[in-house]
Amino acid sequence: MNRYAFGLLVSAAALTGCASMGNMLGHGTDHFYEGEPRPMMEVSVIESNGEAGWGMGSGVSLIAIDGKKLPTFAQSKQALLPGKHTVEYECDLTQNVMDGKRAGRATTTIELEKGVHYRLVGNLYALPKDQWYYSEDTFMGTTNRKLETKACDLKAVKFKALTNEA
Repeated sequence: MNRYAFGLLVSAAALTGCASMGNMLGHGTDHFYEGEPRPMMEVSVIESNGEAGWGMGSGVSLIAIDGKKLPTFAQSKQALLPGKHTVEYECDLTQNVMDGKRAGRATTTIELEKGVHYRLVGNLYALPKDQWYYSEDTFMGTTNRKLETKACDLKAVKFKALTNEA
């Protein structure tokens, strides 16, 4: 194999790896419901990790949906069945979602319509000292407690209608 062909092969492998990494790190859609994937017009999609909240507030990092923890490398979009869902989340403190700086861990219920793509946006604000609280997270068998001095209200903003091609 000559150098030119070898270079093309290595370049193709690197590009394929980058595309796979992008999907693994949150640019695709996870189906967060039981059974076979349904047409997009029959589900709802929620999208998080907007870093700057798409100009509408703070970015949001999802922790769990309906009590089920999201995987470490969850996609940025989750397809859910329409209806009410309980989400556990935090607001991003910076515009870099990879830095792990988050606050205001909370749980709330959102109601989703069929065939709608929502963007999740947070409203992060300081709590009075008498309302500070501890949140807990378990990672690899270790429970970590964090003092929460901020609160994060969640908004599910309708972004666009879904089509079966989306």
